[in-house]
Amino acid sequence: MPTETFPDTPATERATAGVLALLMALTALGQLATNIVVPSLRDIARGVALPDESVGLILSMVLLGLAVGQLVVGPLSDRIGRRPVLIGGLAIYLLGSIGATFASDGLLLLAARLVQGLGASASLALPRAIARDRYTGPEFMRTMSLLTMAMAVTPGLAPVFGGLIADLANWRIALASTILAGAVALAAVTVSLPETHHQRTENGGPRAMLSAYAHVLRNRVFLAYALMSGAAIGGAYSEVSGAQQFYTGEFGWTPARLSLATACYAAAAFCGGILSRYIRASHRVRIGVGLIVAAPIVLLVLRGAGANHPAIMLGLIVVSQIGMGIMIGVAIGAALVALDRSVGTASAVLGAIHMTMGAAGAAIVTAIPTAASWSIPVTMLAFGLLAVLAQRIAARA
Repeated sequence: MPTETFPDTPATERATAGVLALLMALTALGQLATNIVVPSLRDIARGVALPDESVGLILSMVLLGLAVGQLVVGPLSDRIGRRPVLIGGLAIYLLGSIGATFASDGLLLLAARLVQGLGASASLALPRAIARDRYTGPEFMRTMSLLTMAMAVTPGLAPVFGGLIADLANWRIALASTILAGAVALAAVTVSLPETHHQRTENGGPRAMLSAYAHVLRNRVFLAYALMSGAAIGGAYSEVSGAQQFYTGEFGWTPARLSLATACYAAAAFCGGILSRYIRASHRVRIGVGLIVAAPIVLLVLRGAGANHPAIMLGLIVVSQIGMGIMIGVAIGAALVALDRSVGTASAVLGAIHMTMGAAGAAIVTAIPTAASWSIPVTMLAFGLLAVLAQRIAARA
């Protein structure tokens, strides 16, 4: 693992509870929009006349927007500052949320979901850059751990809220909650978050942007840790995306009961983050990736022996989520520490890799032409092995 040094940075400040809470909430915003609809996907598809084979696009369009948008907002924030880009992104997110809530057909819904993702890309990428601007050393790693925890647990918690709202009202009210979240976030940033990036890129334009991307992409340590954390996120998204197909499709669980399963996923990731504090930083990646790989192997062995029960799937996915919680914070922190400049661009590349992996995990698990009891562990294992490969590249870099 690279040494945690920060060249040419001033002495770090202490992160206040208010700033941490705001940065965590911003980080969670895109994940909230993506996953709050998970318990209602079939109802949404029927409501806007989407064919069954296009249901996954309701999730994937947000992830696509998150991936593409970050590639723009990161370099832009290096040039003009974090605050204006973040405010603009939140305004776009708010417009997309309104459009998704009131969409009258499938095409409008998918377009609005893409806009949601594009706007939320700023709130996902820039809190990491803001943390890198303001904090160094242990304080930066602590902040990154909390931001990563927010990103990791929201895909599990959002379906809980979405399921409860859908049971009490309907899926449009669940989507309307993203309007409220976006409005509150926009107001909070406008009122309370100052500019943090003062050493800005002097020469803008395509050449400067390409130079920043080249600087980031040439760093093998950054790429290895970005790929490792992205693989963990891809596996986690496959677990959430396949949940309805497994628990509801194979065992007839209700949306409310399904949301309890995803809540267990979130709780496990949170517990993994807490446990990581008691594990030496140099061991977290090894232990976390080991759990991520071991869980699907056990699932496949048990499934091959004829054991197929929700408790088995739930228990071993919890193990995988604990592993992700243990390793992902230090992996993301190590990726950003590896670079001495172009932090906004680095955060953008990191986020784009994460969302691309997440979209791939969500798509692959539903595209495999077999029962979810097979497709979920197969997809988990594929991403776990990718994390092992990235771990080895990082060790050699």
